[in-house]
Amino acid sequence: MEKEIINFEKFRPFIRIRNLEMVENASYRGMHSHPAVEIVEVIKGSLVCNVNNEIIKVNSGQIIMINSNVGHKLYSENSSIVYTNIDINSYDNNDYNSEFILLYDFISRSKSKKYLMFSGDKELCEILRKIKNKYYENNETDKWYLKAYIYELIAFMHSRNFISSPFSSASNIKRIKPVVQYIDKNYKSHITLDDISKNVRYGKFTICHTFKEITGSTISEYINFLRIYFAIDLLKQKSLNVLEISNECGFSSVTYFNRVFKNIVGCSPSIYKKYIF
Repeated sequence: MEKEIINFEKFRPFIRIRNLEMVENASYRGMHSHPAVEIVEVIKGSLVCNVNNEIIKVNSGQIIMINSNVGHKLYSENSSIVYTNIDINSYDNNDYNSEFILLYDFISRSKSKKYLMFSGDKELCEILRKIKNKYYENNETDKWYLKAYIYELIAFMHSRNFISSPFSSASNIKRIKPVVQYIDKNYKSHITLDDISKNVRYGKFTICHTFKEITGSTISEYINFLRIYFAIDLLKQKSLNVLEISNECGFSSVTYFNRVFKNIVGCSPSIYKKYIF
């Protein structure tokens, strides 16, 4: 799957809007993903979307919202579409002022939906209308309006559970606090469930069940998420090669590191290092 790099314009950062005429049996591009949320409005005709290998037909007047880093491909059935890419992470970047900032990020990602379909949703249509009207304006006042409308769109996404707020789990974090602290401190080492149980003095079943209940994911998924987060930071520095980064972040082999990285990020570490930074 291709990892698309979206080049946002300097005077309209973090958002891109395009109109596209698609002919029958044409594929816009191969299966790809990107960090930005994609919103596709079908103005006329119909569109077939492959989202994580699920086939969805989008008809005239309908809207499909595809989440960040979710693989997708668009096929045309003679359609006119408007698609909007928004890097919501650049807007929805709350400072939780907490030692669990990475866990909050992990929870938000793991509980978010892959996509949502809308048909005749007046609230969403009105928000998108306001965004599109201000998108092409260049004066300073309109830029502030555009930013405000994007925040309104993010609030809409939260209200429809398209993106998940980590605050819904914040009060329960204390139940797994020792587990998270141990993982955060030892992610560079080989971590087993026995190690965690021994150090936090919880039973293995209790650890697994409680962690899954609160985060929606497994402990091993969180460990991999944490390791990839720090691997990305090391890739940006360009001072270490992929093998060295794999070892530094606690992976048992570079092959496993490559597989986990591609599953989470959407491309291999070497491609990420070469083209993104």
